[in-house]
Formats: sequence, structure tokens, C-alpha cells
Amino acid sequence: MMAFRKFLLPSLLILIFMGCETLSQDDYNEYVYVESYVVANRALPEIRISTTKPVQDVYRFSDAALTGANVQVILLDENGNDEEVFSYTSSGQPGIYVPESNTHRALPRRTYRLDIDFDSRPEVLHAKTTVPDDFEILNEVPETLVYQSEDRLEITISATEKTDGQNVFVFSAIALEPTLETLTPFYRALVDNDDAEIANFLVNSSGLINEGNFDMNPDGTITLQFPWIGVAFFEDNFVVANSIDKNLHDLVRSQQVQLGGGTTLSPGEIPNVIFNVDGGIGVFGSLASDTVKTYFSRPF
Repeated sequence: MMAFRKFLLPSLLILIFMGCETLSQDDYNEYVYVESYVVANRALPEIRISTTKPVQDVYRFSDAALTGANVQVILLDENGNDEEVFSYTSSGQPGIYVPESNTHRALPRRTYRLDIDFDSRPEVLHAKTTVPDDFEILNEVPETLVYQSEDRLEITISATEKTDGQNVFVFSAIALEPTLETLTPFYRALVDNDDAEIANFLVNSSGLINEGNFDMNPDGTITLQFPWIGVAFFEDNFVVANSIDKNLHDLVRSQQVQLGGGTTLSPGEIPNVIFNVDGGIGVFGSLASDTVKTYFSRPF
């Protein structure tokens, strides 16, 4: 969960949203921003609630956090009706809300709705997510792989049931002992040229991997190849395979367009980031994940 959480930094999303609006400062409207990730077979997550800031202001969650929110997460039945309601309370930290009970585990292939309103604000927010089917990594992963060799890291996952039309995955590589000296050449050049900081790559994402980029095996299992661009550090790494829901897929895909990747736009055409949150912005998404460990060695 933390691997994907760092992949979607709230301050970055708010910067993208506000920076791409062609509004003058006098036209600035404050929005309620929500962030939460439901993970299959884990306890219900914390909900982070804050406001946006004008584009010239530095976003700090502690400054923008909203108190006095009434928060519920509702498990829906197959007909979309309320089946079980989970109440939330303040964590003691402004803007962070946690479930009153941690006994429930998020159910794969089921839909949850987030409801938020406030004692002293007019906004009412709703969002839904359908949790991807849970999976496990089936194959034995090599203990060592030579960086950028022909032998790429292959991961075979168990057969899953589609929940939103197609399976979409994101890999995250997490270096166990990241240092400047263990950065791979591409990322070392970015740091040396002051285009990035080493902290930017501690959890490094592959980007979206959809059905066109993996193999469906006859037994229903799926084989994916981890792209070398996802390896930011040599030596020991955890590699996390995440199956993501439609909300996260829409958000990441539209975010990539905002950053100039993934498609060709007509002059002056910049589509909005897709949030799938009614009454505010942000993300109420879900994922399933499994993790392996391997060692990326330097080429001989």
C-alpha cells in the first residue's frame, strides 16, 4: 500500500489540477481534496481530507487539513444497496480519519462507497471503488538479475476475475539500501544534473501496464515483464505488483497526459485530470498487490 501511496503524491495531484486551470487568481475556487486507497484483504484505510491551495501557494497537508468531517465507508451489495456501514473517526491528526473498528477486511471484487459531509461546510462528497480481484505471484523469481540483460524479470500471477473491463497493473520497485552510488545510470544522471533528488526514486513506478503488455496463459494466469526503466537502484529491491481499479487507472492515465506523455494533443488542448469524486477532487481508489524480492546486479 505504501508503495502505491508514494506513487500518487497528493501535493503533486493538486499542483497538476490547479496549475492546468486557465483561471485568474480572482477566479480561484477552493475544492475539498480526498485521498484513500482500499487494499484487497487488508483493513479499511485511513481517509485524508484537505483543501486545495492557490497555485502560487506551497501545499502542505498540515496547513490544508480539514477537521469536522463526517466520514463513512459503505459496502454495497450486488444491487448497489447499502450492505454494511463502517463509521470513521478522527485519528487525532487534523485531516486524517480512521475506521472505528479494524476488524473488517476489504473484500475483493466488491464495491465500496465513500460518503463525506461536514458540520461547518456545505460540501458533500461521494465516491465508489470496486476492489480488484486478489492475486498471488506464482513463479520463483531469480535471486539475481543482471541489469538491462536479455533476461528481464518475469512475474506470473494467479488467474483473476476482471472487475472493470480489463486488468491494469503497476509495478513499484523499492530499494532496500538506496544510495547515490547504487543508482542506475539513467537516474544517476538526473540526480547529477540536479533534475531530481534521490528521494524521488526510493519507490519507483513502472507506469500503467494493460492487457496489451502482458501474456494471458492457457490456464488463466498472467505473465508480466518488469520494465528496466522501473529499476532505479542496483542491489536488493522489493518489486510490488499492483492490480489497480478504474479510478486509479483513470487518474494515472489522465495525469500522464497532463505531464505531456501518453498521447498527442491538439494545440491548446489539455484535458482535465479524471478524479471520479462527486462534490470534490482527489482519489478513492483500490488495488490488490503482492511482492517479491530480487537483486539487480551491475552489467559485467
